[in-house]
Amino acid sequence: MKLRRMYRRCEALLRDLDIPNPFDVRVLCERVAEDRGRPIHLEAVSLPADGPCGLWISTSATDYIFFEERTSPFHQEHIIAHELGHLLCDHGKPAAQNANALHGMLSALDPQMIGRVLHRKHYAQAEEQEAEIFASLILQRVSRRPSEPVRRVPSDAAGVVDRLDRSLRHQPADPDR
Repeated sequence: MKLRRMYRRCEALLRDLDIPNPFDVRVLCERVAEDRGRPIHLEAVSLPADGPCGLWISTSATDYIFFEERTSPFHQEHIIAHELGHLLCDHGKPAAQNANALHGMLSALDPQMIGRVLHRKHYAQAEEQEAEIFASLILQRVSRRPSEPVRRVPSDAAGVVDRLDRSLRHQPADPDR
């Protein structure tokens, strides 16, 4: 698949998503699961150093996204978005090739239940490129979305905090105050 077509496909997928604001990749996964009518379980695990940072496993009833627990929250978010890209792009290959290897890493899953497994290390394949484009586009999009700051201050201090905030942002005072 050509790169330009991958970008268009990923943009189309993003247009159909109900992306939370402020962004939370876990909430996004919950919304995707609800839309698809099947749960998505996110699991932080310790993956081998020479293995993938994340993987998506689809069983007959549930999708699992495993991601490296020993990395930064930002990297975990990117890994989850990448694996969600695989899920939404409907990537996959038969589990028989990787089920036994995965069973050693993730012994809680029965290899017979695994419907599709994505166990990747390199970004050379078209599916890897497309999932990476999806993750990058979604994270670029949400990093540009403004969100209102959450203020948790006692009510008697709210006026002072509001005036400080306006002065630091160089906004004119509200004439009704």
